[in-house]
Amino acid sequence: MGVSVGREVLDSSIRVANDVASGDSFKQSLNRNASNSYNSLVNRAIGKLGQTGGRRPKRRTTRRVKKKKTVRKSAGRKKAAPRKKVTRVTPNICLFDTPPSQVAFSKGKWMTFSPSNPIEPKGPYTFNVFDSAHFFQLNKTYLTFKAHLSSVKKKDEGGTKTAVPISHTNFIGATFFNQVKLSYNNVLVYDSSHYAYKAYIQTLLGESDEMKEGFLSAARWSNDEDSLGAVLVDKRRLQEDGTNGLDICTPLFLEPFQTDKLLIPHINIQLTLYRNNDAFCLESTEADAPAKIFISDLKLHMRAIDVVPSATIALENRLRTTPAQYPFKNLKMKVITIPPGRTELPFNVLYQDILPRRVIVGLIDPEAMEGSFTKNALNFAHHDVSEIQLDAGGTVYPPQPIQCDFVNKNYAQAFARLYEELGALSEKSCPRITYKMFRNGYAFYVFNLTAMDNPNSWELIQSGTTQLYIRFNKKTPDGGLNACVLSEYDGMITIDAFRNTTVTHMH
Repeated sequence: MGVSVGREVLDSSIRVANDVASGDSFKQSLNRNASNSYNSLVNRAIGKLGQTGGRRPKRRTTRRVKKKKTVRKSAGRKKAAPRKKVTRVTPNICLFDTPPSQVAFSKGKWMTFSPSNPIEPKGPYTFNVFDSAHFFQLNKTYLTFKAHLSSVKKKDEGGTKTAVPISHTNFIGATFFNQVKLSYNNVLVYDSSHYAYKAYIQTLLGESDEMKEGFLSAARWSNDEDSLGAVLVDKRRLQEDGTNGLDICTPLFLEPFQTDKLLIPHINIQLTLYRNNDAFCLESTEADAPAKIFISDLKLHMRAIDVVPSATIALENRLRTTPAQYPFKNLKMKVITIPPGRTELPFNVLYQDILPRRVIVGLIDPEAMEGSFTKNALNFAHHDVSEIQLDAGGTVYPPQPIQCDFVNKNYAQAFARLYEELGALSEKSCPRITYKMFRNGYAFYVFNLTAMDNPNSWELIQSGTTQLYIRFNKKTPDGGLNACVLSEYDGMITIDAFRNTTVTHMH
């Protein structure tokens, strides 16, 4: 602006001089040119304001760039990147924040169902949950019932007849049942054969000691490290007590129910349970049927959740294009008979389709597995195994057979692999099987076939043949042995908007 004023003063002086030279009065010429110069300066200023929007234009400055001094750095040393400063506020001073609120669920309640058929001593027991408008939280499903003894055998002791001592099998809430079938809308989605063994092994190796001694004691779980597979445990003693019975509450050990996802409404759920025989469920010193066991007051308890209408409508709209998906871990039980008088089980074919994720092997007496009052049905003895190995798709696990010498108490590799292959070390969960217990009724051999054991991810499907090899130090006993093989696979249940149910078993 100062440059413009200077130029205007110079131009005005030249015009005044020209007017005086032409004969005009100096005073008149000065007044006229001063007025014109003032108007010219005002017009220029207004024009500048219009171009800059009323803001003062920035002054252009010339910055000098200093040349950086070249510093020779020693070889191999790099300048550390500057650390970004992060401002954090501790929760102790966050005085105005509230926890987030859930707005999807309006109400939750327990629903109780009775069997749709009469409760007969030999079963089966069927529950039907018809077309409920509720979402169900499947991992909160329980059975309650009372166990009773009848026809207890009496024996004469010094002229008086006393009842034969009887105890129930460990974990009778689950081991009372032999098979469980689950159907959605008349589609069989799960059939659990050998349910008692699957529930027992899954609980023994997968649940913490606090869970077993706490919550699962209602299902009559007891840690038998003091008895080590013997029968007639005092804390499991049963009495013929008329109508009172033994009160039991147990969760359902069905893999499709072990999920955090809610089951969508309008699904007809049918659950059928088949029981084990009396000789399997009871233990005694008398072999000739000392008593019978039956149940009463059988109920199914499920947790129902009411979802707000807006969320329900949004879910139904999504179901029109994408079905609801319920992934689960499918456990498959297979029993291999080992003839008597054998010192070796050559590579025996277990499966010829999809390779499993994990394989658990245990040996048991066939008579106890079928049911015997004088034998513990859950006693997985070592039976003098000297070598055991698994071949899956041409890959041998482990590369060298697991070596065992139970006579001299040398079986550290098999015992350590029990914890490692179960993921107990990485997940910091302990099945609480001691070195001594392993050789006294808890001998399980575990083979993990996954590349990276991540329970929250699926494995790539690989086809091949799975074979088992076992060698014994002594000949197998009279009656032979049963090798119980529990294999783990990936599974999926999908339900679309029309409630069509599809089951995919990866085996």
